[in-house]
Amino acid sequence: MLPSTITFLLLLGVSNGWPQFDFLNQMGFNGGFNMGQPPPNTPPGSRPGSPFGEIMGNINGMMKGLTDQIGKITQGLDVNNDLGKMAGGPPPPQNEWMEHARRFCRRFPGHPKCRYNEAEHVWVYSGQLPQFNDIGSMLNGILADTGKWLPKVPFINIRDPLAGINNDLKNALAGISVQFGQISQQIANNIKGICQRVNCKQQQQKNVQMKQDILKSTVAFEKKIFGSDVADKMNMRFDRTLQLKQALLEKAQLKGVVAPEDNGVFDKDLLLTETQANFMLNELGKGGEGAIPLPGSAKAKRASIFFEQNIIQKWPITAPIPYTFDASLDNLDQNDVRGAISEIEQKTCIRFKYYATPPRGNHINYQKVNSPSFCGLSYIGRVEPANPVYLSFQCGNGRGIAVHETMHALGVNHQHLRMDRDKHIRIDWSNINPQQYDAFVVADSKMYTTYGVKYAYDSIMHYNAYTGAVNIAKPTMIPLINQQSNIGLLGQRAKMSVADVEILNKMYCKAAGCDDKNVYCGAWALQDLCNNPNHNVWMRSNCRKSCNFC
Repeated sequence: MLPSTITFLLLLGVSNGWPQFDFLNQMGFNGGFNMGQPPPNTPPGSRPGSPFGEIMGNINGMMKGLTDQIGKITQGLDVNNDLGKMAGGPPPPQNEWMEHARRFCRRFPGHPKCRYNEAEHVWVYSGQLPQFNDIGSMLNGILADTGKWLPKVPFINIRDPLAGINNDLKNALAGISVQFGQISQQIANNIKGICQRVNCKQQQQKNVQMKQDILKSTVAFEKKIFGSDVADKMNMRFDRTLQLKQALLEKAQLKGVVAPEDNGVFDKDLLLTETQANFMLNELGKGGEGAIPLPGSAKAKRASIFFEQNIIQKWPITAPIPYTFDASLDNLDQNDVRGAISEIEQKTCIRFKYYATPPRGNHINYQKVNSPSFCGLSYIGRVEPANPVYLSFQCGNGRGIAVHETMHALGVNHQHLRMDRDKHIRIDWSNINPQQYDAFVVADSKMYTTYGVKYAYDSIMHYNAYTGAVNIAKPTMIPLINQQSNIGLLGQRAKMSVADVEILNKMYCKAAGCDDKNVYCGAWALQDLCNNPNHNVWMRSNCRKSCNFC
């Protein structure tokens, strides 16, 4: 076996089983099943059965997932996965290899052995393409710095929401994270210290399998709608997600120290559109990075993901939100989702309408993915052509997890990533899994507003206290207020909190024209600046929603 191939296999971390840490991590840190210690007593979900049955269901699902791994990883959708499986065997016939090499070059045109004529917009295959003995360097290069080989990240002209803002209002944001990806040297050193004790570059087999499970489901879903092969489109979304994770680590001075989990998702349960990933990459200074422009790409328009400017899309409130069930959901699964939808409808103005067959246009499609690797996955906000919500129903309290993922689809991000989270919880950076760093980075403050809703430890959008822990006996997130009572609330999936209801009502249930003109309005409202005599005129004009002026 070639040395480069051996290197790749070591990074891939192929094993015959999962260590205990991974088993416990599967049980609740993706979509938010509560693993607090001790776990709080929560009302049962809509399913009958005892906790023992629930635990056995989790174990049986995991065992099935392990069994399904053998020979069932999606063939042909992901050239990286195909090359990884080739790496351990003899060289394939040359014509077969050349087809894989061409596929690789179409996806990663910046590789030194991939040639693209930018003037003619054609691939040139007369030169030498990557060869079989390049597999190790090809795949290791992707895991280390995929952005250098991908098509260029389009430039996005991102408006500074603090431009022209009164200095007093700017100063009021002190202590709030306004620089995306910025961490202190001490935090970076803490993370590096973890990597001296554990392998921070090895890719767990569970990540490989999770990515393939998601890829298979997303490609099948969009192919049903478009009627054409969308594998390249979905792979680009996943590639940009990995590039974003790598860029965050680089910003934190952890490049070369940590290889992020290449599992296709961001922050454990979020699927990103390419536009969302490109926006955050621009925030990290990666606009224009890459090999060639995307074929057919035009100059990007000014974009902002702040809701009032409609990049993360809200659903129209003039009609109920259509939803459908994939055939993969059984009756009990459907009951869980219906319970989630009913709770949202009872507590907000938002309405849903069930369709037995997928309607034309935007809708939510709930799908079951029999994977032990996650509890639920969703995009944030309305996406084209429709919103798939993937649920495994293997983590307990399926209804609560369905609420969590549906709120993502409605546009709500995780509570513990709010720009003001460091005023409410302390992250123990010496105990987080460095490969899950993206699950702890405060969200880009230009993307999400609090709408003046107070931080809630009991939010159904909060992860639990032991998320991503290296030492699972110690919490990674510690409440700064009433620690003993609040730590058990983190990650609860029993019901929506008062704050969850309030933010949905502010997002969807205000009269037309009741909006904010600045993403930081929520932060200022929480500091009682709405009626401050020095700012109340400006706030009444620009922050009507967060200040409850309408």
